[in-house]
Amino acid sequence: MKLYLNTSDQTFDLANLNLTHTHNPEKTVLIFDFDDEESLTHTLNQLADKLPEQLLDNSYVMVAKDNSPVDPAAVIPAILPFNTFYTRRLHSWLLDDIGLHVQIYFQPIVDFAQNGKIFAYEALCRIKNPSGELLNGEESFKLANQLKCSEELDIACQQSALVGKAHSIAPGTPIFINVLPQTMMKKRWLSMMLETINKYGIEQREVVIEIVESEKVSPELLSECCDEIRAHGLRIALDDMGSGFNGLRTLAAVRADYIKIDRAIVHEAQGSRVRTVLLEAIISMAQRLGCTVVAEGLERVEDINFCLDLGLAYAQGYYFAKPESKPTRSVTELPKQDEAHRSHISDEFRIGEFVMRGLTIEVNTSIEEARALFRKHPDTEIAVVLDNLRPIGLLRRGKVFTQRSNSLGAYCDALPKMVNSRTPSSLLARGLYLERGDAEPWIMVGDDGIYIGILQPLEIMAQLISRKMSTASLHPLSQLTTGPTLRQSLDVSLRNNPNTVLVYIDLDHFKAYNDRYGFIRGDAMIRLLSEIVRQEFLGAAGILVGHIGGDDFVLILDHINTSLEDKLLDVIYHFQDLASHLYDASDLERGFFTTEDGCEHPVASISIAVVNGSQGALSNSVAAAERAAYLKKIGKSNIGSIIVVEEATPRLVVPEHEVHSDWQARALEALQSLLTYRRSEDSHCMDSCFTDYPFFEVVFELNADGVQRYPNWINPNMYGKIKAGGAGVDRSQQAYYSAAHEALKPYISNIYLSTATEDFCLTVSLPILNRLGGLESIIVADISIAAMAMLSGVSSQLSKSIG
Repeated sequence: MKLYLNTSDQTFDLANLNLTHTHNPEKTVLIFDFDDEESLTHTLNQLADKLPEQLLDNSYVMVAKDNSPVDPAAVIPAILPFNTFYTRRLHSWLLDDIGLHVQIYFQPIVDFAQNGKIFAYEALCRIKNPSGELLNGEESFKLANQLKCSEELDIACQQSALVGKAHSIAPGTPIFINVLPQTMMKKRWLSMMLETINKYGIEQREVVIEIVESEKVSPELLSECCDEIRAHGLRIALDDMGSGFNGLRTLAAVRADYIKIDRAIVHEAQGSRVRTVLLEAIISMAQRLGCTVVAEGLERVEDINFCLDLGLAYAQGYYFAKPESKPTRSVTELPKQDEAHRSHISDEFRIGEFVMRGLTIEVNTSIEEARALFRKHPDTEIAVVLDNLRPIGLLRRGKVFTQRSNSLGAYCDALPKMVNSRTPSSLLARGLYLERGDAEPWIMVGDDGIYIGILQPLEIMAQLISRKMSTASLHPLSQLTTGPTLRQSLDVSLRNNPNTVLVYIDLDHFKAYNDRYGFIRGDAMIRLLSEIVRQEFLGAAGILVGHIGGDDFVLILDHINTSLEDKLLDVIYHFQDLASHLYDASDLERGFFTTEDGCEHPVASISIAVVNGSQGALSNSVAAAERAAYLKKIGKSNIGSIIVVEEATPRLVVPEHEVHSDWQARALEALQSLLTYRRSEDSHCMDSCFTDYPFFEVVFELNADGVQRYPNWINPNMYGKIKAGGAGVDRSQQAYYSAAHEALKPYISNIYLSTATEDFCLTVSLPILNRLGGLESIIVADISIAAMAMLSGVSSQLSKSIG
């Protein structure tokens, strides 16, 4: 009997194997003689033990009788990959009914928001061999892959997990079930899953299909498959985010309900700037896409506190509980957070913190030594080739094991981009912009050209995006330019441009308003004015909008704008109209409010001073502010809103009439239009409505008794800020229900600070009547201050164009 072995590389040494062999004439096949099963097994064991694993992955074998005639029909089926042939002989027990050997273990996923309460379980695969040894999931699927039965094992695990869910996990608690992409793309798979789910009476939404990395799959094809799965009520999770194949393209294409961050990123992340930035970037993207993040592999108190600081929702790991064959009902409590355990993330950008040493190799190293180095580091794909400590090229794993050459230099690729340790962030950003191809690592060197390490460009990009230099120069309430940056911009413009025009805007009687209504409503008034000014001017050519502080704003114009006064009047009109939602109805009826000292103050007025340099050149921002104060003093001697323009005799521009925009009617009309959309328990069923009506932050529906019918429908831009859920909550005590219920008319609230978004908004509710005129339901939506300003501005522009 003969064993034929064909490999992609014939240069390896067989002398230490003590195996007699011959070559075929072309020397592409090794031929080993054996007499019985024992000698065949000995030969296979020797080859498996001594030859490189990567070599055997690309080798094929066949067993044939001595001098047997060549029959292609018989020979071709007998040729098998070496690992498949070898594994079948060692583990023939797995070729029968694979389900007999499957055991499912359950690991809890905890909810940080519920103080560590168990939220769900993940079903984990184990295989028990005939000797009673348990193989973990990775070992099990590696074995099944070699036996070409990974799909069968995958399905057997899923079926066992569903049985475990039905028998051991209470209704209402989801189960995460791992599925290989190649399995879920088979047409019969989904019908099998649904059949089992229905058989055991499991609620579809309690089954989360967790897509595990296995091989590269087209994100578009995966997305189509997930859409069909989701249509049947099941939910989707992406596993191992941040490593493997589940990358940004997959995240963008697959509308996952959950993403699970790989343990390698979470573990000791607070001590690694690279992993911190990756985590922050993944969390930010997940929130924008409406995904809930689950951190995997948490074992240390420090990692848990770090994830809590980052605002993660769910987590799992050995700290809470190890996988058990019976789902555990209790987990380790969350650690107590104090300053000693809290993580402190510095905002300062230091490129050196992102450098990894990487794998290096000297240029005079032999090929065999290079191969041994890659075998020692199986997860490393490239090494940097050095010549006297200076980088000269890249060595890739694939070339080392597939090409034949005696010179290491023949295997090298050219170096990618090289940067110095003192490269400024502006040049890094420019390099990232210009090099938008494949994200090759960058090489960092010192001033002397000596190799320091490698950088991953995507990590640098995430850092630059998340820590923009300008962030510290934005006012926290208005998000407009403030502080030293604003003062510097004022001084530079005044120094270099004699045509600079400065506009100062402030609220009248603001201190009195704060005393009467409190600081929260005071902040809301400042925020409202900032959004109106932003809507009118921000983004216009030659204009910088700034927030000096408190209730004072400034516009810096690089030229005299003929339409400036009209735009400033629009600011006044919109503010007077929208600010009505910041006063009590009784004060609005009287036209003034009274403070504790008995003084009366008019409602909703602002004073604007236009400093145009007509009364002499302005030396700096301090001189401009003094001249503006003089103009504003003149304006404040008048009652109501006013614009004071700098001239030899200051000119007063007084609003001639009140303007009431139709933004409320437009908002209610949009709310009425939502009735044409299909409303259901699917939290994404209304996604398209937010494309049509982006000013809504969240929409929900109440039944006639004030109980919420379906989960919140959230604007995708607000994912991560507004909580999902809400179905079944009694909201009958809320004003947006009681007002609409009693009057059967639309209701619009005053502006308030939302505890969900930590931003100012108002609530609109619209009663839906049945054919008999009775209340059927109430549609409710939240609109932010920014959206109010947008709606008011748009409607104003429309009315002008119509007029």
